[in-house]
Amino acid sequence: MSITQGKKQLGREYVIADEDSITAAMIREMEDQVKRMYDDKKMLRQVHTKMHGCVKAEFIVEPNLPKDLHVGVFSENRSYHAWVRFSNGNTKPQADKKKDIRGIAIKLLGVPGEKLINDEFNEPTQDFLLMSSETFFSKNTKQFSKTLKSLTSKNPLAKPLYFLNPFHLGMFLRVKKSLIPCSNPLEIPYWSTQPYQFGSPDRAVKYFLKPSTENKTVVSNTKDYDFLRVNLAQTLNNNEALFDFYIQFQTNADTMPIEDPTVAWTSQFIKVATLKIFPQSFDHQDQMEFGENLSFNPWHSLPVHRPLGSFNRTRKKAYEALSKLRHHKNKLPMTEPLDSPDFLDSVFKIHPSNTIDQTVPKKGIILTSAEVKIDCDKKTAYDYIMSVKELPNWLTKKGPIYGIKKVTVEGQHYDSVGDKRLIERGDDATLVEELISCNPYANYAYQITDFSDFFRHLTVKGFGRFWFDTYKDQTRVRWEYSFTYKNILGRLFLALFVPLVLKKYLQNGLNNVKTNIEDPD
Repeated sequence: MSITQGKKQLGREYVIADEDSITAAMIREMEDQVKRMYDDKKMLRQVHTKMHGCVKAEFIVEPNLPKDLHVGVFSENRSYHAWVRFSNGNTKPQADKKKDIRGIAIKLLGVPGEKLINDEFNEPTQDFLLMSSETFFSKNTKQFSKTLKSLTSKNPLAKPLYFLNPFHLGMFLRVKKSLIPCSNPLEIPYWSTQPYQFGSPDRAVKYFLKPSTENKTVVSNTKDYDFLRVNLAQTLNNNEALFDFYIQFQTNADTMPIEDPTVAWTSQFIKVATLKIFPQSFDHQDQMEFGENLSFNPWHSLPVHRPLGSFNRTRKKAYEALSKLRHHKNKLPMTEPLDSPDFLDSVFKIHPSNTIDQTVPKKGIILTSAEVKIDCDKKTAYDYIMSVKELPNWLTKKGPIYGIKKVTVEGQHYDSVGDKRLIERGDDATLVEELISCNPYANYAYQITDFSDFFRHLTVKGFGRFWFDTYKDQTRVRWEYSFTYKNILGRLFLALFVPLVLKKYLQNGLNNVKTNIEDPD
C-alpha cells in the first residue's frame, strides 16, 4: 500500500468552528419533521424509513489476514452472528419502483469491549452502516444543513425552489446520481461513503460490500409497492446470499479527504470478511417489528473503528436523539439484541434439487395472473393449493372452462421437481402438469403439456406459477399462467382467451381457495 503525504495529515479530522450549532439546528429540524409526520401513529425512522427486511446472518472474518489488519472485530479468525437490515433511504416510505438510495445496516453480536456511545458503553454489539452510493451528495454538514432545511420544511415549495436554484445545480446532479433503481437488495453493492478509523489515529478506511457473483436471486415482480421485500423473501426461502466485505485505506489525505464524502477514494479494496445471509423466513410480523424497533448508529462501535468526518460527527448526536425520540413516542425500551447459541436455529437448509426456476419463458408467451389475500400462514396456503386431493374442490367451472374432475399422480408424490400428474376436466379433456421448480411455502412452477382438446393446435406448452408472500398478517397468493403459441392463429386466439376468459377462471379458483381455508365448514 503506497502512502503519499500531502498538506493534510492521514486520518485527521478538520472540524469547522460552528459545527455544533449547525448540528443542533439540524436535529431540531429532523425532530420537528418526524413529530409532524407521526403525530397520531407509530413513529418510523427519519431516514432509511422503509425497511425491506431484517435478517439473520454471519460475519466471517477472513482467515490469515496480515497482522497490520488485526484490528477490532478483524483481530481474530472468527465469525459473528449478525442482524442485517435492508432499507430505502427516503425519509418517507414510497413505492420500491422509485429510484432511491438503498441502505444496509449490519449489527454484529457478541462483540466484546467498550463502545463509543455512553448509554451503550458495555453493549456487546458493533454496527456498520452502508448505502448504495459510493459518494454522498453534500460536501459537509454546513452545506447539507441547507439541503435538509428544504427537505424537512412544512412548505411544499421549499424543496423544488431549493433545487431550482442554479447555485445548487451541483448538489442536484449529485443527488440524482445517487438515486438508483433496484429489483432485489441482494444484487447491488454498498459503500460506507463516510470514513472510519482503523486502529491507530493515522489510519482511516472506508467500507465496501460487494455481492457474490454466485448469488441466486429471485425477482418475482417489480410492480408491487413492496416488491423489494417480496423478492428478498422469495430469494432467501431457499438460497443463501454472500457479500464480500472490504476496507479501503486513505493513502493520500489531500486527494482522499476525510471531510468531503463527495470524493471517491481511489486506493485498492482489501477483503477482510464475508457476510453470509442464511436461507430463512423473515417477513412475519414479529421479526418485521423487531427490525423496525432496532437502532443502528455508526458510533455504536469499538474505539478502533471510530467514525470520522463531519457527517459521522453529526450522525452521533442526530441518531441518538432521533432514536430516543422514536422509542419514547412508541413506548418501547432502547435495548441492544444479545447473541445466543440458538441464534441460527430458525434458518433453513438449502434444498439443491428444488432450484429457482429458470425455464418459464419471458418472451413469446401470452400471460395472465390472478391473486388473493388469505387469512392464514404461507404453509397452510401452499399445502392446500399443492394438494392433489383438494384441487377439484377449488378449481371449479367458470364460464366455458370446466373444473377439475380427477387428478392422477404419475408415481407416489407431487411435491418435487420432475413429478407429474394427469389432470382431467369436467368435459373429459386432459393435460399433464410437471413440476419444474418447487420451493416449499414460497413458490412453485409447472409446465403443462399433452393437451387433448383443441389447445393442442394452438400451443405446445403452457406454464403455471404460484407465489406465496406475507402481506401484513395475511398470505398473498399470486397465480401466473402463460402459453406459448404455435402460429399466428394461436397467438390471436390466446391473446383474447387468456385475459378475457382464463383470468376469470384463475381468479374464481383462488377465491374458492380463500373461502375453503377461511371457512372450511
